[in-house]
Amino acid sequence: MENDSASNGKRAIVIGTGVGGSGMAAQLAQAGFSVTVFERNRFAGGKTSSYTHEGFTMDIAIHVSPRCEMGPIAELARRVHVDMSFTRREPVLRMILGNSACSMPMKFYKPTALLKSELAFRFSPQIAPGALSFAWKVIRIKTREDLKPYEGMSAAELIKRHVNDPRFYGLMDALASLMMVLPTQEASAADFMWCLANWLKNANTGYPKGGYGSIPHSFLQVCQRHGGTVRLGEEVERIRVEHGKVVGVETKQGFYPADIVVSNAGYKKTVAMAGKEHFPSDFAAYAEGLKDSQGAVVVQYALDYQPMQELVTLYIPDGYKTDTFLASVERGHDIEPPHLYIVSPTVADPGLAPEGKHILLVGTIVPPSLENKAATEVVLDMVEETMQRLFPGLARHTLWKVRRNIDFFAALGGRGAAESIGLGQRFDQDGKNKPPARMPVQGLYAVGADAGGTGIGTELAADSAIHVFDMLMDDVRPIRR
Repeated sequence: MENDSASNGKRAIVIGTGVGGSGMAAQLAQAGFSVTVFERNRFAGGKTSSYTHEGFTMDIAIHVSPRCEMGPIAELARRVHVDMSFTRREPVLRMILGNSACSMPMKFYKPTALLKSELAFRFSPQIAPGALSFAWKVIRIKTREDLKPYEGMSAAELIKRHVNDPRFYGLMDALASLMMVLPTQEASAADFMWCLANWLKNANTGYPKGGYGSIPHSFLQVCQRHGGTVRLGEEVERIRVEHGKVVGVETKQGFYPADIVVSNAGYKKTVAMAGKEHFPSDFAAYAEGLKDSQGAVVVQYALDYQPMQELVTLYIPDGYKTDTFLASVERGHDIEPPHLYIVSPTVADPGLAPEGKHILLVGTIVPPSLENKAATEVVLDMVEETMQRLFPGLARHTLWKVRRNIDFFAALGGRGAAESIGLGQRFDQDGKNKPPARMPVQGLYAVGADAGGTGIGTELAADSAIHVFDMLMDDVRPIRR
């Protein structure tokens, strides 16, 4: 994917510097496009940005890399010649179901690990046939074609066809909210199976060296090295379209002409910026009806001790169901206990904190609407109370902490709500109903978690950057027969 004369002279604008946007910018600049990148925030990376404080490098949100060198982030890095490394440590996961706990290796499907988990959690023996049948279906997933029987089906429907056990279902429900930030009632069974299959088969969970903020920064450096321009703190207000074709973008600073615009700003927002009148009416209505993922709240701890040995801890209260928890937050009272997703980046990369110090990031799924802010503040209190119970003495060892409520993530993303990933990987938005990355305006493309890829979180965005770039190049340089 070196400099290509077919693309020389073409002007490309990329809106947004998340993994999808920065990855597209690097590939386009390397391929010979004249690239300008716009980012509404004064820092790059969006939800994959990091900040430094008192020697700590903190990710602004919570991430882990399910596949590391085997996944799309590393593939994208190889495409643009970025030297990206990942670190990992065994055991990778600690699961806490109610009052029972068990540490698990990356290959937790091995007989010894399964026996250990059974001794800890005491799943009903009656679930074994159904669980094995479900696992066999996951193992058989190899290509996207294998997902077709599960398209249009919710993950809850698929799981309950095999196992009808509350504890097993609670575990699957928590995994869906961890991977897709959706309850199983909303999550696509096809996408859930794809995420689970690749995560289990690769068994390669880890963390990028230098933190997640290093990923978009590395890609943007490639863009600049090939002559691209990165404009931080400059928001695109309008994508100008004339005669069905993109001609550039407008910001408060002026008009920037372009032959191609790639938007990492969100699917519905991209349609709004371009103007609904420039799209077929049925497409505009379809885009307006698309639904986002759920949101999340986060607490970040800077500590003077190491509270856990595993990279990830997953805590699931007894009787937990994501949909009933979300409903309790929406009603604003009698809020049920949340499940917790806890990551300690310094377990994998001690260089992210001063010597002897550690980082703990904890979050949980919440509804993304800003109308729920008072209730999500209560959820944050519950998160901290649960953390004190899971890690006695945590308060005494906390040097400083930061609470991130949904208003912070809404302001960060600029989409009007605090969704975590983008458009939801829902059962009614999968397969043929997935949003097309090539939008019905010539020269306009969507990239990132909203369109063009599959996978978990940041890997979903990287996968999108790879496929959307290939699609764009096919459009710019059609194959001669």
